[in-house]
Amino acid sequence: MGAFIAKMLLPTVSSLVFLPTASVAAKRGFHMEAMVYFFTMFFTAIYHACDGPGLSILCFMRYDILEYFSVYGTALSMWVTLIALGDFDEPQRSTMTMFGVLTIAVRIYQDRWGYGIYSGPIGSAVFIITVKWLQKMKQLRAVYPEKTVYTQQVGPGCCFGALALMLRFYFEEWDYAYVHSFYHLSLAVSFVLLLPKKNRYAGTGENAAKLSCFTLCCCVRSTYTHYRNPAIMRLSVISSKSKMSLFQSILYWGAIQRRFMRCVSLQW
Repeated sequence: MGAFIAKMLLPTVSSLVFLPTASVAAKRGFHMEAMVYFFTMFFTAIYHACDGPGLSILCFMRYDILEYFSVYGTALSMWVTLIALGDFDEPQRSTMTMFGVLTIAVRIYQDRWGYGIYSGPIGSAVFIITVKWLQKMKQLRAVYPEKTVYTQQVGPGCCFGALALMLRFYFEEWDYAYVHSFYHLSLAVSFVLLLPKKNRYAGTGENAAKLSCFTLCCCVRSTYTHYRNPAIMRLSVISSKSKMSLFQSILYWGAIQRRFMRCVSLQW
């Protein structure tokens, strides 16, 4: 019986692997990416906990909302990681990031389990990065970026990413608990490998931007409190019953996301 319960809790526990990933991202100066990883870890863990024995008390949101944010956070993590790998200048970087935030939200609302939820962001990001790097190679008449980026970041990171997607879509029926847990692990390792070693926009020395665990926890708490606002809860009910469910749901989920991002920016 104990082994069965441990197996049921394994996907929840394995979701916490995104916490070290967020820590590594914050240490390298990628604070926005760290927030996305933490967001993914939080909702993925709660979502799997709702499936576990005796943990339904943790379901502070409706199950379908937790499911949405779990898948959305994972797809968004892939997008922001690849955009960070591309090392774009501003305002292209922020523009493409926001483009991914909006389009992924709509795409996942339509279908949360199809191949397109991940292949779309990955394919688009790879295409954008390829065009940018080829332009740089043409200008410099040399390999761009350095060969070590391909051998130490792109190659291993893509291998772990491909492994994660294979486990997710082709092997979960073997043993869901173990396979899905290895999927979480492979995905987290892929993010760490693909993320550049340093964010050149983060500053250096005393001017370096910092993101603390206290900030993230406070923002999650603030987001949860905001969700309990009666007006937001009424919007949730409308989202589930109205004929305009897509539009209302985008407003509802967007309100929570904006609350979280605004909280972090104020903490800085």
